Amino acid sequence: MSLQERMDYYLVPGVSIALINNGQIEWARGFGVAGSGGAVPVTADSVFQAASISKTFAAAAVMLMDQSDLIDVDHEVNSYLTSWKIPDNQYTASQKVLVRHLLSHTGGTTVSGFTGYRYDESVPALLQILDGLPPANSQAIRVEAVPGSRWNYSGGGTEILHLLVQEVSGMTYRQYLNDYILRPLNMMSSDPLQPLLGPLLSRAVSGHDAYGTTYPGRWYTYPELGAAGLWTTPSDLARFALSIQSSALGRTGNLLSPQTVNTMLTSQTSIDGEMNQGLGFMLEGNMFEHSGSNLGFKTLLVAYRDRGQGAAIMTNGDNGTDLINEIMRSISRVYGWPDFKPEEQTLASVPEATLNSYTGRYRQNGGTPVFRIGRTGTGLTLLFEGHSGVAFTLYPVATDRFLVRCSSLTGSITFTTDSEGTVTGFQFTPKSGSGGIAATKLPA
Repeated sequence: MSLQERMDYYLVPGVSIALINNGQIEWARGFGVAGSGGAVPVTADSVFQAASISKTFAAAAVMLMDQSDLIDVDHEVNSYLTSWKIPDNQYTASQKVLVRHLLSHTGGTTVSGFTGYRYDESVPALLQILDGLPPANSQAIRVEAVPGSRWNYSGGGTEILHLLVQEVSGMTYRQYLNDYILRPLNMMSSDPLQPLLGPLLSRAVSGHDAYGTTYPGRWYTYPELGAAGLWTTPSDLARFALSIQSSALGRTGNLLSPQTVNTMLTSQTSIDGEMNQGLGFMLEGNMFEHSGSNLGFKTLLVAYRDRGQGAAIMTNGDNGTDLINEIMRSISRVYGWPDFKPEEQTLASVPEATLNSYTGRYRQNGGTPVFRIGRTGTGLTLLFEGHSGVAFTLYPVATDRFLVRCSSLTGSITFTTDSEGTVTGFQFTPKSGSGGIAATKLPA
């Protein structure tokens, strides 16, 4: 299948890719359109919301300050703050929140992510975000676990770093990032500006929901600049990754020194047994990476420390993560990457009558989500009603057990029957093996 066919399947209007090979950007190209139903093409110069990839730039800014002896990442965050401080509570009595904690999501801070603001909604200032005050739509950022005791992804913690950069530098976060990180890296198509204005506005793509519909106002605004606010291109992200790669190889003369980069790419804690957390970046094997998810935008930046390879992929649709996963498997195959290999399974042959008996609508027990099991060709599909317009393929590994591989649900579905063989529901088991979902089949 072609990339365009997969984009159509996932209802993602546009995607842009920059490919790193042999220590350089080998190619960069856009595919599709900037807005659903429109004719403006996505190009290598189209700008997207980076979403949580923004956190890696907040980390770079903080680490540059550490490198310049403006701060020490092993000192208490509050020692650098004046206009606002992390409120002390029972969790900070024995251990204060260090800068390193916030860089590695081990600060015990709340608010995992942010949901953005519609074009017609008021946008809060940073201090309102930190205290969860109107018009902020997120909770106050506080400490809910002993700092350093566990990993807990926290965009809220990154917003505290947003404030730290401003107060230590005496500049706005945007000005500091532009002057000390983006422009020195020749990232001329990047700006942590929310709402977006100026020269990048004409090159910005629109965000789309899971049905491929453009969001009102084209996109949501994310004033949480450190956690989610960067606009950029895959080529600019690749330039950032190349600089990190160069320093990781011990080369001097880069923005961040080899010592600083080695610190960033050293595991601080394990996330799930396979993935580790560095300072700013996620670490997996020999790769450093970060993904992003804002409304209407799904993104990924991944690169190897020492292979001179990597990729930056940006999409303008809520189903973009699954499309990115497919693109990464193709890149891995073509360029000989040791990771992102396709999963190999022996599929079972299921009688047509059995497949037909599974079709219908199922409601999660104790919840409201409704799943629709449908037919396609010789198999089954799964659609989340009210959540996505994409019907995901189910892969049979037994007559009653099917694999599902999508970003929001990865595991297996086992259909259940009563004593007479009538299908009554299904049990979803995550690939991780923990948790699960039971659903009951609804009357036709």
